[in-house]
Amino acid sequence: MIVILIASKRRSGPVQKVRKIKALALLVWLTASLVVGPTRTRAADQSASPENGAIASNRKIHRRKSAAAPTPLALPADVKVPSYTPGFFPFHDGERLVYEASWLGIPAARGWFELHRNRKDPSLWNIEAWIETNKVVDLVFRMRDYMRERVAVDSLKAQDIYQVQHENQRANEYTITFDNKNNLVVSTKKNPTETETHEFISSDPFGPISGAMMALSQDLAPGRRYLFDVFSGTNRYVFDFNVQGRERVVVPVGSYDALKVSPGIVYLSNGKLRKQARETTVWISADKGHLPLRMEAATFIGAVRADLVQIDGPPPVREE
Repeated sequence: MIVILIASKRRSGPVQKVRKIKALALLVWLTASLVVGPTRTRAADQSASPENGAIASNRKIHRRKSAAAPTPLALPADVKVPSYTPGFFPFHDGERLVYEASWLGIPAARGWFELHRNRKDPSLWNIEAWIETNKVVDLVFRMRDYMRERVAVDSLKAQDIYQVQHENQRANEYTITFDNKNNLVVSTKKNPTETETHEFISSDPFGPISGAMMALSQDLAPGRRYLFDVFSGTNRYVFDFNVQGRERVVVPVGSYDALKVSPGIVYLSNGKLRKQARETTVWISADKGHLPLRMEAATFIGAVRADLVQIDGPPPVREE
């Protein structure tokens, strides 16, 4: 689950074009990851400055002092995240979901994720995700990103995450480890010029994909709301996951009775990642499969969308 990073100030020429393309490409991650998405930018959030570390919640702004943050970093006392247990598991071994992202109907990027049992340790899922811009977009902004999470089969808890981001000539590598015994999450970023490490205290942490899997395993009845403590890159996000109602949705793989979901950020550890999409909606199939079907975001560059276009892999094993 990657957050769309769009600067609040408009820029002209190639820089602004690159930002548009990056926003489109990242939509594929968001659809595949589901719960980690761009959020509605509230008025209080718009007025907050990057320096004060203000983070918009449903009714409050969480601020971090300009002084160095404590290590490991805990959540503010008033941010409470429940613990969840997996319900019905909506995915199966060998499944592959493919998404295409577009801006104003123009194709821009493609992404997919695959789920397999870990061969060396069958108690773990290996979930891998890829994203790439298309050949036309590559001429302006080339993006080739990869993420792998290892997730416990029984609890859906993330064991570790490996991420690689290749954007034009820039390359960053991230590793995230989850020490559930000591409630410690350690994220490390590496590139040819630097190594950066962040530590967090969390009693119920998830990665982008494991958090999405846990959300999709829950009872997603209209009116339900869930909160998840999610780690990606070197950042921490507490997301709320609000099920608004039902709608009919048509995507390339079929027509579905769908649940309409509105994700939002309650807390963000890095106050600089703020000027995001103004409104985001995700549609999930209303059957037990809980397929992420579509995500739409309204941004200052116009409407962006990612649709499920292909489902591969063997059919799920049905219990007698």
